Amino acid sequence: MAVDITKKLVCNSLGLKKYDYSQPGAYFMTICTDNRICYFGNVVDGIMISFTIIEDIREVWLEIPKRFQCVDLDAFIIMPNHIHGIIIINKESSGLIHQSRRINCQNNPNLRLINQSLTKTKNWILTKSSQQTVGKIIRYFKAKSSKIIHESGFQRFRWQRNYYEHIVRSTKELNGIREYIINNPVKWELDRENCLSKNFKMDLGKYFRDIFEK
Repeated sequence: MAVDITKKLVCNSLGLKKYDYSQPGAYFMTICTDNRICYFGNVVDGIMISFTIIEDIREVWLEIPKRFQCVDLDAFIIMPNHIHGIIIINKESSGLIHQSRRINCQNNPNLRLINQSLTKTKNWILTKSSQQTVGKIIRYFKAKSSKIIHESGFQRFRWQRNYYEHIVRSTKELNGIREYIINNPVKWELDRENCLSKNFKMDLGKYFRDIFEK
């Protein structure tokens, strides 16, 4: 049976009704700049040409596990006007399998794979944890990175008010999302966040269907 991803892909803090976003699990996040302005660089021949500002953004992202207990980071990339990342909320109990995985990042310095974690639970839902929520994590990231970017001279920089969030349901789906993140620069011409793409602002469900149903 095809997965109805329209029930799983959510926008901003509204999310899924009655879903507890402090629950351990893997969450695929997309955060865009306001009006999708390309503050972070350009993609040339499938390679992200980065501006120095991305170093500040990456550092703030890497600080998330230090700020929030039981949180791991997975695949992450900075694109010209948005970022993709996987956040994993863990539990200090057993039931988690931590796997270290390396890929060649030589030609893609904006990609990082950090503390990749897989769970034995099919639906990525373990026991409740009230220490942090996805919304709190993203608010922290957006606020701190904005402050640093403004101090760097980009006074007009703004993140888009909303963000896109998908609850990862299985290891197979997780691997599909990782592959999408890794190949994002190569497929920039088809990216729905690229204003020159034929897919610009395409319906989210339609755009990500191949990934979530893979």
